[in-house]
Amino acid sequence: MGIRKTFFLVSALASMAMAATIYEAELGTLGNASDPSQNPAITTDASASGGKYVKMNGGSISLTVTAAETKNYAIKIHYKNNYGGSKENILAVGSNTIGSIVFPETQASTFEDVESVARLNAGQNTVSINNSWGWIDVDYIEVSDYVAEAFNISSTVVTAGATEEAQKLYTFLVNNFQKKTISGVMTGDVAIGTPLKSQADVVAVHTAGGKYPVLVGFDFLFATGKAGDVNSWNQDYTNETIKLAKELWDLGGIPAFTWHWKDPSNAVDAFYIEEAQRDGDEFTTFDYRTGFKAGTTEWDTNSDTYKQIVEDIDKISDLFLTLQEQKVAAIFRPLHECGGAWFWWSAVSKSDVHSGAEFVALYRLVYDRMVKVNGVKNLVWNWNPQTAALKDWNPGEEYFDILSVDIYNEANDHASNAAAFNGLKSNISKNKILALSENGPIPDVENMHNDEAVWSWWMPWYESWSGGFVSKTAASVWQSNFNDERILTLDKMPGWNGPISISKTASINPLKWSVQGKSLLIHTSKNDNVKIEVYGMNGAHIKTLAKGTLSLGSHRFSLEDLSQGLYMLRVQGTMGVLNRTITIK
Repeated sequence: MGIRKTFFLVSALASMAMAATIYEAELGTLGNASDPSQNPAITTDASASGGKYVKMNGGSISLTVTAAETKNYAIKIHYKNNYGGSKENILAVGSNTIGSIVFPETQASTFEDVESVARLNAGQNTVSINNSWGWIDVDYIEVSDYVAEAFNISSTVVTAGATEEAQKLYTFLVNNFQKKTISGVMTGDVAIGTPLKSQADVVAVHTAGGKYPVLVGFDFLFATGKAGDVNSWNQDYTNETIKLAKELWDLGGIPAFTWHWKDPSNAVDAFYIEEAQRDGDEFTTFDYRTGFKAGTTEWDTNSDTYKQIVEDIDKISDLFLTLQEQKVAAIFRPLHECGGAWFWWSAVSKSDVHSGAEFVALYRLVYDRMVKVNGVKNLVWNWNPQTAALKDWNPGEEYFDILSVDIYNEANDHASNAAAFNGLKSNISKNKILALSENGPIPDVENMHNDEAVWSWWMPWYESWSGGFVSKTAASVWQSNFNDERILTLDKMPGWNGPISISKTASINPLKWSVQGKSLLIHTSKNDNVKIEVYGMNGAHIKTLAKGTLSLGSHRFSLEDLSQGLYMLRVQGTMGVLNRTITIK
């Protein structure tokens, strides 16, 4: 009977699933480009489905897609790109932007697939591919049921021997990921001697939304470079960011540091390559590859280039060590937007872009020098590729805790940016927290949860210095999001000594555990006095499974009363504290 019941259940589920449906691009509505010579055109090709595809040099392709019910669906775009390098175009449903889709270069005349996720309403929907940057050829789109793959995120920060504060910060991020989103803002203009809550960019957010953000971004923009040691204002700016980071931490907030790293050779005071600089501004041609041994990505430690790079890394290390001594942790996003050809750590020029292997060598040098040589242990590391297509630029999962992307939508476009979220998850890693590390308008909380693209945090760029990025979100949207329990603002933070802050994780040996269905199985080879608890990902206590002596052997604990989702398992024993994320299916 058990086998038969299972068969019928599987059959029933299969019958409910939506069969994959193909919508030929050439049968859609083709929207013209602003330049008539770039209008999409139907092209005959025997290798294409139906013998035709749409050559989309501009304009758009719109298809009417029918959905049985309102929910998220997998959208697969069958395309080819023989135009050199990756291209980016916009996927939309009706007037709602799903996000920018990266179309990697394909081989010869081979069609390949890129996948995204979109929320469709029951009935007819207009699904569009809108030209943004670059030519592509579109054969068809395929729509099918979407089944989200679970994240598998470590409960421990990657840095061995991390400070208690760094582990607390990371645990807080893990606890809230996919449940709540942390509000943030980047600072530009920093007023010396002015409290954090009176800094221009923090004030801009408070004025718009009525509350203060949790995360504040700071920049080591002036910490190194040609003028870093000789210009007192540069030094004052940097020192003030350290003071403000400490103030923010004491308020229960999260400091996040970016480093616009200026030419390490100090030849010029610039980080942009020539093609990215503004008219009249300095630009750098610094090429870190001159620090490699010939024909390799191994560093020549005797080279001037290597010594210049290390000197700057050591300066930044000293700044973080100051915070470490003050028992402050922070998020660090070095070498940001890697793969985008505008910073020297990604390219020398538009025609001379670094390889992924070359970048990895640079990133690892930054990490290894700071952590393993200089003893910086108070950071949660954030790797920030320009797009999810840059898998070859991955420094290795042992080198970062957070995976992020920067997205600047048009003003008042509050899309979840689900395409980017799912691209990072499927193309790079399901083992990392995902964050929107820079943005213009904030993604609306309803859109994020409807699209199952709930970023760990978002951080609009600064309002000051004529940035105006806080203003790209209307005050009404700021207020509705800040008043939503799923958005964390500073007033909602527990403080770093509060109940959500969990002490540095220690392993409990010889204890082993596993989740089997809706049961927790724990095996121990010694008697121990333990407390076993389950917490929600928002840090709320759910239930206590055991308290007292756990005898030698195997023990099973029921999880039947827990609904599907992620939870935090906490085991306290005489040998330490174990924190693990568990999944109830």
